Amino acid sequence: MRVLHTADWHLGKMLEGRDRQQEQIEVMEEICKIAEDEKIDLVLIAGDIYQSVNPPAWAEQLFYETIHRLSNYGRRGVVVISGNHDHPERIRAAHPLADKQGIYLFGLPVDQVQATLLKGTDKQIRVIQSGVGWFELYHPTIDEKVIMFTLPYPSEARLKQLLSEQADLREIRSSYSNFIRNWFSSLKSFNRDSSISIAMSHLFVQGGLATDSEVEIQVGGAYTVDPAHLPDYVQYIALGHLHRPQNVKGASTFTRYAGSPLAYSFSEANHKKSVTIVDLKPREKAEYYEIFLSSGKPLIQKTIQGGVSELENWLHHEANQPLWIDLTLHVEHPLSIEEIQRIRKMHEGLIHIKVITPESKQAMNRLENYSKDPRELFERFYQQKMGAAPRKEVVDLFVELFHQQVEEENEI
Repeated sequence: MRVLHTADWHLGKMLEGRDRQQEQIEVMEEICKIAEDEKIDLVLIAGDIYQSVNPPAWAEQLFYETIHRLSNYGRRGVVVISGNHDHPERIRAAHPLADKQGIYLFGLPVDQVQATLLKGTDKQIRVIQSGVGWFELYHPTIDEKVIMFTLPYPSEARLKQLLSEQADLREIRSSYSNFIRNWFSSLKSFNRDSSISIAMSHLFVQGGLATDSEVEIQVGGAYTVDPAHLPDYVQYIALGHLHRPQNVKGASTFTRYAGSPLAYSFSEANHKKSVTIVDLKPREKAEYYEIFLSSGKPLIQKTIQGGVSELENWLHHEANQPLWIDLTLHVEHPLSIEEIQRIRKMHEGLIHIKVITPESKQAMNRLENYSKDPRELFERFYQQKMGAAPRKEVVDLFVELFHQQVEEENEI
């Protein structure tokens, strides 16, 4: 069986107030074409369908049109779970109609799809049996059954459970990760070696690379999962939440983030966006490859050292190129508001303009002297205020909280 894994569509998302509707339409078209060209049997969409819990009408229409096309009138399975950006009831709302097309929508962790008992359905995808967190799928074009284990974004609010009464971040994280382990462990009895087995969720696994940098972030706030706590009895774990396509280290089973189909911030400017194609057979290890996506305007970070004249020359050559630009411009003297406005009119894709003068560069150099490792900065501050060096556990906790704040400010 061949699976297409995608996630983090964020339909309706803008870039600093700039509309990206056409780019999202184009990338949805590209994904649908890939599903046809690669003869995909099952499509997995691992959460964050929309940018917000209240998306614009066009974004909802695009979502429904896309999953309808992907389903190929019930001949290709489509499984969708909600992410932290989605309203779970909104994702789930269309399931009475979607189920009949082999499209299965899960908003809350407790959502359950019903088995199909209708006659004459052997030519369509259908659910044979199911329960909370799992279902068995019949596919007319493959010999084996498919068992899916689904866990939409599992926050305490959506689970309606308080996972820890402790205020300590480590205790909360440990309780949350143990909950994920126990959730999947409770479903293990529904797995069968003779079937193809897949798990899908939307969560942050410890060690994942976030989109703000290439630095490995070891903390993700309270909702962080130890990769060792992911299920070991399935063949593939399809994740959403991180925008950089990547395999998860430390998991017992092959686990992967598909990443977002478009670059949604300039921290993703150099990312190659893709969908993940996975080939699965019972009792065999998953094999995968990426298909890179070409839709969407490139996001570029450009530095101009030679002032406005060099900028004008560069923009003259790029004027007809569809780009989103984060510009750093070095000049000898500060620019007036009128000059900045004139520059903005040179290219409609100019999002940020950062002007650097010799004076501001000196100020930045002074500031960089303070931009040291957060551990070192905290130790110096503590020493000055308290007159003694901080304990190691205090420093470690500060570093964890620091990275948590960085992660929250730089969208994953």
